[in-house]
Amino acid sequence: MAWQIVIEFAILSVSLLIATLLRANIRFLQRFLVPNAITAGFIGLGLIYLLEKVFPEIMPSREILVNIDNHLLAITFISIAFKKRERYISKNSLATAFHLTMGYALEGFIGYSITLILMFTLLPNLFPTFGMLFAIGFGQSSGQAYALGLQWEALGFVNGSTVGLTFGAIGFLWACFVGVPFLNWGIKKGYLKGVEKRMLENRGFLGRGAEKPHTGKGTTHQDVIASGTFHLAFIGFIYLIDFFFIKFLVWILGNIGGEFATQFGNILWAYHAFFATLFALLAGKLLDRFNCHHILDNNTLTSIGASSVDFLVAAAIMAIELAFIVQYIAPILIICVIGGVLVMVMVIFLARRSFHDYFFERVISIFGLLTGTVSTGLALLRVIDPEYKTPAASDLVLGSGFSLFIGFPLLFLINIPALNRTAKVLLLTDVGIVGYMIILVVLMVLLKLLRKKSY
Repeated sequence: MAWQIVIEFAILSVSLLIATLLRANIRFLQRFLVPNAITAGFIGLGLIYLLEKVFPEIMPSREILVNIDNHLLAITFISIAFKKRERYISKNSLATAFHLTMGYALEGFIGYSITLILMFTLLPNLFPTFGMLFAIGFGQSSGQAYALGLQWEALGFVNGSTVGLTFGAIGFLWACFVGVPFLNWGIKKGYLKGVEKRMLENRGFLGRGAEKPHTGKGTTHQDVIASGTFHLAFIGFIYLIDFFFIKFLVWILGNIGGEFATQFGNILWAYHAFFATLFALLAGKLLDRFNCHHILDNNTLTSIGASSVDFLVAAAIMAIELAFIVQYIAPILIICVIGGVLVMVMVIFLARRSFHDYFFERVISIFGLLTGTVSTGLALLRVIDPEYKTPAASDLVLGSGFSLFIGFPLLFLINIPALNRTAKVLLLTDVGIVGYMIILVVLMVLLKLLRKKSY
């Protein structure tokens, strides 16, 4: 009997339980609003190194943890995209999409420019797309950075997958150790006037006499199929469609021929969660069209999505491999520190000029995504919006899906240096990223998504 996946789940579960107990008893974790999933990730990371010494036969596999991270990301996206809403595309979700795309472009420009400077001076052996993985690891996920780095290994990027995973891991660290103080700063500045202080300092458990919130309402007869089972089955159905769609696209691109087409086709697997979001949105629209969206319950979907986020964030942090971080520590720290600071400045600057409501909820969620994953953004948002009642969560998920299409030229650009490494092409790619950022700004102004300071 294969126990490996069960062991991974069990260790993730134990880590989350320990983190919850620590939150209930340690004032620091309560005061500084540290999400339990982040604490659990570091507990799990410690358990991995402990098990490596004591019980190596049951030590969790980092490759499986990365896969868990990837698949739970899609489940999170689908569950939130399924939720009933008045409008599926709003001005705020579109603005969020442009903000995220601008963040990806800025991260790509910073990472790639610093890589070129180091290549032409101190580190001539750096692979040209080394810094591009900063944009993927910070702005997408460690799993996607791992997958893309693995594809580039076939083109000569030694340890590309490990570098991608490392950037993703540093992104989580940045989201944790910068995001949480940033969250506290926003609360002190008064950006969250409707939030009760006692809610921000909760211990994690409800008291015996406290009113228990509803996590979901049944939409099926329990003697036929459990409501939770039905919701999970519906999510699984969408995920299956997502799988076959990407497989079909990869097959088409493979038959077109050419190294770039094949390479690009394989890269699409790293973006499976975004395609899954689109299919979930389409399914939601069809349910609305036939007046049967009532078969899905928003609270149940929120609960599934929130549970996925908890396990996902913990798994992503547990997948960090510290030994490899040391090998590339100098260029990675330079890129991450400069890039991380500029991304924070950009997020606040754009948000002040785009959003009239729920300003800081949107800021913290966008910042969390651009330094970790959608799950990190949702984890930070849950501290101040535990039930995702504000539109910030759905706008983040929808915006991240739309950003895939807005950012398609960027996806094309970041692969060019891996396929053609002449000096002229390397420099023109950097110019192309700058040009793309200028086009994004012009489009935001034309669509009235960017204006004078509005908040």
